[in-house]
Amino acid sequence: MVRTEAKRKKTYGNPSNTADETSIASRVSDLSAELNEHVFQGRIFDARGTALKLKSLRNEQRDAAEVDVELISEVLDQAEHVDQLLHDLHSDDGWTLAKESKGVTIHYRREAGTSIHTIRAQTEFHNFEPKDFTKLCSLFVETECMPKWFPGGVMKKADVLSWHSKYSKVIQLHISLDLLPFLSSRDAIVYGNGYHLPAQNAFLIRSKSTQEDTCRYCEIPKAAKGIVRMDTESIFFVQLLQKDVISFKMIGRDDLKLKYIPAPLLNHISQGHLPYELMRTVKRTIKNFEGSVWDKKMKERVDYYKEIEDKVHVQLEKWDKEGTNGASDRLGYGAKVSKKPVPSAKRSKISDEAAGKRALSAYHFIHAHPNAVTCFDAESNQAVIIQ
Repeated sequence: MVRTEAKRKKTYGNPSNTADETSIASRVSDLSAELNEHVFQGRIFDARGTALKLKSLRNEQRDAAEVDVELISEVLDQAEHVDQLLHDLHSDDGWTLAKESKGVTIHYRREAGTSIHTIRAQTEFHNFEPKDFTKLCSLFVETECMPKWFPGGVMKKADVLSWHSKYSKVIQLHISLDLLPFLSSRDAIVYGNGYHLPAQNAFLIRSKSTQEDTCRYCEIPKAAKGIVRMDTESIFFVQLLQKDVISFKMIGRDDLKLKYIPAPLLNHISQGHLPYELMRTVKRTIKNFEGSVWDKKMKERVDYYKEIEDKVHVQLEKWDKEGTNGASDRLGYGAKVSKKPVPSAKRSKISDEAAGKRALSAYHFIHAHPNAVTCFDAESNQAVIIQ
């Protein structure tokens, strides 16, 4: 009799337990839907809050409900990364001023375990309207059009492999350095994510390459014969500072896998012409926006871009009610660094000074032999064959 009752309980369960399980399943379903919506809308910090609730619920009732563990892990990792990116964008930790000219400021930072520097550039757009904020975002949303504005003509093509949420894509970039025609072309498989950050009145666009062969969103093509798969990470930050002022910042680090070109030369280029020209190109593209390919794309995706512009209007209305012109006087934007570049002899070690001399020699060699299939090797201090 006891055995039969035990069997009945095991088979049919306790009614109160069944009700609890149903309630938990319903809560998991609601939170999962909420998480997916936050992710789709690019609200990474809201998504983190929901993901933590789901994670806690799963830990308490592991057998009661199914949750997307992979998505939770991805959201938590991305949120932590965005926190770090915001710190890097606004702090002075480890940054050294490299150049300041015509409203564009460039810093660099040495990273552990690599000789390739990370670069940060920033500028401001004045006398802007809410529509201009949307225009600026469109330069990064319309991935296939990026080669049309990206400086130096180095980006030849950008293919969207997956557009799996409103602000998230998987992209294949095709890179070729016309200045060094003897080098093999490059490509990169990049995860691109856009995040709406209401607390900062901003959008953050982050792209980071992967060397993995698989992806949960799409098939990853192998590098074509003769193509070198590179590493790249870029962050673009578009922020409404005041009613008519937009801040535009970027952080970038590119490892082109150039075996025989010395890192000091690459760092010299990346700290000067390239980020400076990128900022100027963005400004020029926005100034000549009417009738451009981005203008046409915005008209094709009216609802998509209207939503972004509406977010700007919401913030402007909030400032009007507060009687303020913006938030730049209350929040810290930009690094606290010296306004004048520090002479290299004072900020570098002797080894860095020697490396700079080798880089300068390499620079002169490359420009003196633009069509040669050789390059300067900083280690051997000689011209070598590029394979």
